[in-house]
Amino acid sequence: MPVVAADNSVEVFTIQKDPHHMLKHLPASVALGALICVSAVVAAPASPAAAASYTMTVVSPVEGRVGIDAIYQNGGGGSYDVKTCSLSNEPVLGWSASGQLVGTTSVPSSAYGLGSLSRVRFEMYPGECGTYDVWTTDVGGVHIEVDPNVHNLGEIRMPVAGQGGAFRVDGDILSSSEITAGRVVVDSFQIATGYPDPPAPLQQNGQVAYGAFSSGSNNGSRWSAGVGWSGRYMLFVTDKTMGRSITAAVDISAGAIPTIDLDAICFGFDTCTYGTGGPSTTPGSFHPVTPTRILDTRFGVGIANGPVRTGDGRHPSLDPITRRDETANHDLQVTGRFGIPSSGVSAVLLNVTADQAPGTGFLSVVPKPQRVGDVYNDQATYGWLPATSNLNVAGPAPVANLVLARVGAGGKIRFSNSFGPTHVIADVAGWFGTGGAHLDGEGFAGVVPTRVMDTRLDLGGPKSPIAAGTSRAIEIAGVAGIPENARSVVVNITASNSSGPGFVTAHPDGQSAPNASNLNVLPGQIKANTAVVKLGSNGKIRILAAEADMDIIVDVLGSFGPYGGPVTTITPARLIDTRDGLGTTAQPLQPLESRSMTLAGRGGIPASATAVIANITAVGPTAWGYLTAYPTGADRPVASNLNFLPGQTVPNLVMLKLGAGGSISIFNEFGSTQVIVDVMGYVS
Repeated sequence: MPVVAADNSVEVFTIQKDPHHMLKHLPASVALGALICVSAVVAAPASPAAAASYTMTVVSPVEGRVGIDAIYQNGGGGSYDVKTCSLSNEPVLGWSASGQLVGTTSVPSSAYGLGSLSRVRFEMYPGECGTYDVWTTDVGGVHIEVDPNVHNLGEIRMPVAGQGGAFRVDGDILSSSEITAGRVVVDSFQIATGYPDPPAPLQQNGQVAYGAFSSGSNNGSRWSAGVGWSGRYMLFVTDKTMGRSITAAVDISAGAIPTIDLDAICFGFDTCTYGTGGPSTTPGSFHPVTPTRILDTRFGVGIANGPVRTGDGRHPSLDPITRRDETANHDLQVTGRFGIPSSGVSAVLLNVTADQAPGTGFLSVVPKPQRVGDVYNDQATYGWLPATSNLNVAGPAPVANLVLARVGAGGKIRFSNSFGPTHVIADVAGWFGTGGAHLDGEGFAGVVPTRVMDTRLDLGGPKSPIAAGTSRAIEIAGVAGIPENARSVVVNITASNSSGPGFVTAHPDGQSAPNASNLNVLPGQIKANTAVVKLGSNGKIRILAAEADMDIIVDVLGSFGPYGGPVTTITPARLIDTRDGLGTTAQPLQPLESRSMTLAGRGGIPASATAVIANITAVGPTAWGYLTAYPTGADRPVASNLNFLPGQTVPNLVMLKLGAGGSISIFNEFGSTQVIVDVMGYVS
């Protein structure tokens, strides 16, 4: 529409409606010049007959350009209404090297269908027209947003590296695929924080507040937001190769510039929404660690505000402090702690124990997901949770299970609890890379399950229980199909005939037992749990019986080493459920039945997968018994994966080689039982 400008000339603008403001990146370079202080007058009429002027003083060592965006009551905020560079006779605005204003222009006070002007955005780029580049200047950009009635914008000081707290915002990019030129585009806006966050104000000059902003592409495996100040930023990150984009809120300072991990949920950021695409999955290698306790709610380790409460972390309160306390009670930071890197981590392997549960129920461990819809909505990460479980309890006795936990937004995992305030303990056994970093780890190779120790017999040692407080070594490397150069072993450990309450810890031979456990047992129980144990330098592991005498059975399932395949961790997916016929016949396993169940080619598991990591659960057995899982086509081994009593619900994690047709077989010895299989990852 035609508008009368301050100089009474007529200028024409086209207002483009766009749900998201898009920054205009102008590639090239900028040369530093003398300090410039100019007074810029920008006309934005309140009506076609009466123009209102906006004034500002720009302090910058280089010349630059100003883009103007009109935001109206009913929309707007798309393309610039006053462009930073003009390809025709359209008006432009900026400041020159000689200290002169370049152009005087105006924006409409109203737009057809959009109503009256409600806000005016100024986005200021350093450099001549067409020369803005985040990589080649030590002067950053600035954005200002004002009410149309605020006319004096005061002195605007462009951020200059090394002056007034300004610094270069340059960070790393990780990806399992090639980071080509122009693949990653980052637009950044500095914003002010509000309650309940600590204050992080924008720059203040007495008239307006303004913050740093930028728009740029990657330079190799680095990203940049140019030059800015410490504070909170909205980052709009686009992976053009994979078609994924996110909006993230993140705090940035000179000593804390985040890494963008293109393979991670939310690209590694804690607070994000996806604009296009969604989280990816990539194969990664395993890095074993000495078992370390990273969570113990009994003592405030990992989660500091008591036992994990009922629910998944959401809270109906309008008070954000209450909501955040509830979230903190269910989320656990796993990256950047206890030797786990702060980025490039796809999953962690944890032994999780539930203790002092008030009743019967289950505990699920899931990745913290992205937010849905509004990045500012702190309850928007709770609209989705997988229908899977990791632990089942029936009272206060401790129950443990090995968990392959995919790492979610911000390097966190989330606990969903069905049965009331329960203490949770987690010991980390190792972690997996994303494929874009930490490539020096180990791959998995499965074997047909093989029994290597049974203290009830004379297998793997003397025929006698392991006495309380003592341990026994087991030869692993070169045994039961495990290569001589194996570095970690996957074993199923079963404890029985315990003389009292106790627990079992598996650790590398030649090292002291860590402050961690693999399973807890009471008198009369037969308890099993899978463990991944780093081998000692002699190729052995050691089993400690703590606080009680007990018989121990150890079955080998596979190993990690330089010969193995990488592991891809997925969001937990239920692929088998005999209760409703999911992936199998809709009836329980009968006595002495061995049923084949296909996993490859389903639920995100490729047909080429060689092994799976899955949680197998027995539900409602009619008699005492056990389940044995093994590759379809192999002879059924003398081994077991889990033991149960009538009516119990008992899970156990397996890392299992796939057999014919990408299938596993599950054998049931006594009675009948329903069976559930939840898959957490696969080996390729």
